[in-house]
Amino acid sequence: MSRVSAIIIALLLQKGVVVGVFDNGKELELTCAGREIDQRSGGKLARQLNEVSCQLKLGHALVVTDVGEEGDVALACCGLKHAGYNKLEELDEKRENVRWGIGAGVRALQARGCARVLVDSSVAPDAAAEAAHLAAWRFQEFKSSVDRQTVTSVAMYECKQPSEQSGEKAGEQVGEQAGAQGGEECAALWARGAVMGEAQNWARYLSDMPANKMTPIGIAQAALDTLCPLGVQVWARDGQWAAAQRMEAFLAVARGSCEPPYFLDCSYNGASSDTPPVLLAAKGVTFDSGGLCLKPPEHMRENRGSMSGAAVVLAAIKAIAELKIPINIRAVIPLCENLVSGQCMKVGDVVRALNGTSIQIEDTDMEGRLLLADALVYGQAAYRPALVVDVATLTRGVLLATGGGAFGCFSNVEGAWLALRSAGASSGDRPWRFPLWNYYHAQITDDPSVDLRNKGSGKATPCIGAAFLRNFVCGEWVHLDVTGVGKLAHAAAPPYLRRRRMSGRPARTLAYFLAQLPNYAATHSGQH
Repeated sequence: MSRVSAIIIALLLQKGVVVGVFDNGKELELTCAGREIDQRSGGKLARQLNEVSCQLKLGHALVVTDVGEEGDVALACCGLKHAGYNKLEELDEKRENVRWGIGAGVRALQARGCARVLVDSSVAPDAAAEAAHLAAWRFQEFKSSVDRQTVTSVAMYECKQPSEQSGEKAGEQVGEQAGAQGGEECAALWARGAVMGEAQNWARYLSDMPANKMTPIGIAQAALDTLCPLGVQVWARDGQWAAAQRMEAFLAVARGSCEPPYFLDCSYNGASSDTPPVLLAAKGVTFDSGGLCLKPPEHMRENRGSMSGAAVVLAAIKAIAELKIPINIRAVIPLCENLVSGQCMKVGDVVRALNGTSIQIEDTDMEGRLLLADALVYGQAAYRPALVVDVATLTRGVLLATGGGAFGCFSNVEGAWLALRSAGASSGDRPWRFPLWNYYHAQITDDPSVDLRNKGSGKATPCIGAAFLRNFVCGEWVHLDVTGVGKLAHAAAPPYLRRRRMSGRPARTLAYFLAQLPNYAATHSGQH
């Protein structure tokens, strides 16, 4: 055996375990999984923990090497033991703290070359699984094989002691029965979290692919390849179909590029056929140069991610289909590029949306709302949904307003907003509600020659964008402006995401939201 082969085999055999550590208010303590490993190691973990107790903070991990059969063990700080829902933060801090700790632990072991990592699932197993899969993911599509880093697989560490997650139930039972039920519950929650994490990773992959590789037809093919095996019906309709439908606003954006546009139409049926669906619409601009209103280079660098709204919607559908959530979903996603050419739309052009509304194009860099206008009208006419949700990187104003800490939400129905806020608190990707007032609508309807202006006269760009889209919705509606979170993960990225890589956010929040709505369509069927 050659020396190189021996090194490769040694790396593949290298393994590790991530163990949670919590602050009980007096000292740091190990979880049941940590205590189990510590007992087998003769107290090695406890001794190391005592030495670094003042240094180990939330979102940091300490690697203890050569801990018996476990290999390397990462002691991952998951914050306060009794953390819960923080109303001011609108966040379930225990779940998010677990993500921070587990994410840091997986990254620490990955940096040491561990090819297989077992993860402590004693507390919030689904949140731990999400963080583990998100932290382990690497974008290495174009790295030469010799330069590629170790691909780390993650799995649940099976603790033989009753876990904190199922402690109350275990206390009501005896012996092995309690441990078995607790183990089954943890395994089910872990599997659910793994689905959510992998779905967001798919959104990260789609968004991170360069625009010359992930073209409109490339996304359409990826959706067909991934969703169809899960029982989701996917139709990829071409530009001729869109022209026959008279989607003039969509095609005005698409005509500036040589890449042909496509219109994705997805259908997931998890409930009875007479249950009205939830309609998802998304902006799918695979590269946004701004058109004739050219973006500055520093903004253009991450605008291969202008289709991250489409990636988030597709990822959420993937998660819902894998989990077999009893809900009907329809998705409409226009796909194209916004480029400069002799055929591109010009400032001052007037186009008509599918519902006949005339739109004056004042800024070619505000193209997303043109795509969504036609998509929303088509989707509502075709499917008569109980609820409409659109996802788009619509305005940079949301990033300026929240600094990437939250995505913008606009809604004309209180119940849907509350459900989304709850989903964000659980997933760690939080929405923030912006006003949907007539004040902003007046700023895009004040030209006597046309029905709407695509830019308007105000400065509150997220609110004006939502006011524009409101003209193409005739029922209950939620608009998500994800510009601040859906592209590159910047300096404030949590440990389970990588800086300077596409984040895939808020795919899990949307999936959580949809999973909470199995009865929403039925209870609102008479209100659309």
